[in-house]
This record gives sequence, structure tokens and C-alpha cells, in this order.
Amino acid sequence: MRKQPQVTEQTRANLRAAFWELYAQRPIEKISVREITERAGYNRATFYLYYHDVYELLDEIEDQLLDGLSSLVNDRLMRGERLDFSQHMGTILQMAQRYRGYFEVLVGERGDPTFVRRFKEVLAPLLERFVLPADGLAPQEARVLLEFYLSGIVAAVSTWLSEDEPMSIDQLIDLIVRQVL
Repeated sequence: MRKQPQVTEQTRANLRAAFWELYAQRPIEKISVREITERAGYNRATFYLYYHDVYELLDEIEDQLLDGLSSLVNDRLMRGERLDFSQHMGTILQMAQRYRGYFEVLVGERGDPTFVRRFKEVLAPLLERFVLPADGLAPQEARVLLEFYLSGIVAAVSTWLSEDEPMSIDQLIDLIVRQVL
């Protein structure tokens, strides 16, 4: 007999939440399946019904965040004819703020380099289309400049989220527009 989809999703959500409580405190290498299942109130066999290992569970969390960001970029932000930095960056920052607990850890000092790379890959088309000059750059120059912009965005988001009382999204955008752009 198959479990109801709601029960399955609730079990997965409980396992993700238990994992995240541990991952927010220490590296993934130091997290055991036993710890996750004890915290979530399940046995190890239940964990293995849904995940191969803790890395697959982390991948699922990252995929959910990045799929949402990718949809946001592709379905809303790439459709315009020009870059509206305040609106585009504001939309990305709203998502980062909504999922602050995840983004703060994943792009922070102990973060997952794979997540940061994938985060940049999602944002790159937006910058390639609206920020990088269409003419005059050699491919190597374009790659370096793109990485400069992407790394700056990741560092700014990471620093902003790590503050105990971060400035508002409008204040952050205003700061960047006044001082950088």
C-alpha cells in the first residue's frame, strides 16, 4: 500500500528541517543520518526510503532554491527590454531575504561552493544580456568581467544577509546605485 502524497511530503519536509538545523551549525561531513532521523523522529530506514545520503538531501534543498530563482530570472527578469537594476536586484534580494536562513548559510563562509557556482550560473544570463557590453570585449575579457560582477553580487548578498539587522532592500539597492553604478 502506498502512502498518501501529503504524508510523504511531510516526512521529507521533516527530514529536511532536521538536516538543516544541523547543517546550519556544522559542516555536512559531521552530520550523520542517525542524528537527522533522531531529530526528525524517524528511524534510519525511513531516511533511506527518500534519500541515498545527506548529500542528496542537501542537493534537494539547493535545487528547490535555485529552481525558484531560475524561474524568477527566466520568467520575469529576462523578459524586459532593458535592465531596471532596482527592480531586478530587488526581486532577487526579496527571494534571498525570504529564504534567508538557507541563503545565509549556503553563500556564507562555510557555504557550499557548488551552490555558489550554480547561483552565479542562474544570474549570469541576466548580466550577459543587460550589463556586459555587446561589442568591444574579447571572450576572455567578457568572462573576467562577468565573474567580477557575479562575485560582487554573491559577496554583497552574503554580507547583507549575515548582518544581525540588515539594511532594507531599498537601502541596499540605493547604496549600490549611489556608490557603484
